Amino acid sequence: MGKIRSAWEIALEKTENIQVDREKLKLEEDIKKARRAAGAFLNDEENKGESLEDDLNAIGNDKAVREGVKLTVLQNLTLPQDTVLTDRYERLTALVALIAGQTSQAVELMGQITGFCRQYPEHRKQLIDQLKEQFAPMAEQKAAQLRAQYGQDVPVSLENDPEFLKLAQTQLDRLSKQYNDTLEGAKAQLSTLL
Repeated sequence: MGKIRSAWEIALEKTENIQVDREKLKLEEDIKKARRAAGAFLNDEENKGESLEDDLNAIGNDKAVREGVKLTVLQNLTLPQDTVLTDRYERLTALVALIAGQTSQAVELMGQITGFCRQYPEHRKQLIDQLKEQFAPMAEQKAAQLRAQYGQDVPVSLENDPEFLKLAQTQLDRLSKQYNDTLEGAKAQLSTLL
C-alpha cells in the first residue's frame, strides 16, 4: 500500500523548484510607488509638486520612476466631456518634462496633445449647435402640425425628438471615434518617445 502524504508535503514538493525573482518584484513595487506619487501630484490641488521630485527621488530606481510616471501619464490622457477648467493637462505635461527633459520632443508632442484635447469639447458643442440649427425648422413644422391637430400650442423640444436624438448620437459617436483614434495614435507616439 502506498504512503499517505499530507497536503503540506504535496505543496512543498510542487513548489520546491520555484524561485522568486526579487529584482522583478522590487521593480514592480517601485513602479507602483512612482505611479502613486504621480497620481497624487495630478489630483492634489494645494500641493503644486514640491514633494513630487522628493517622492520620486526616494524611490531610487530611475527605470521604475520613468515607467511609473509614463504609465500614469498615458492612462490619464483622455478626452474631456466638458470644457477643461483645471490645470490637469499642464500637470501631465510637467510629468512628461520631469522624465523626458524640458526641451524634449515628448514635451512638444504633449503640448500638441493638450491643445487637441482642449478643443474636443468645443467641437462637440459646435456640432450640437449645428444640428439644432439644422433641425429647428422641422421642430417648428411639427409644432405647427400639433397646433393644427389639437387647437392649442404644444411645445416641441429637440432634446425629446427621437429622430434628432438618433442623428445627434450618431454624429457625436463619429466625432468621438475620430478624436479617440487620433489621441490613441498620439499616445503611442508619446509612449515611444518616453
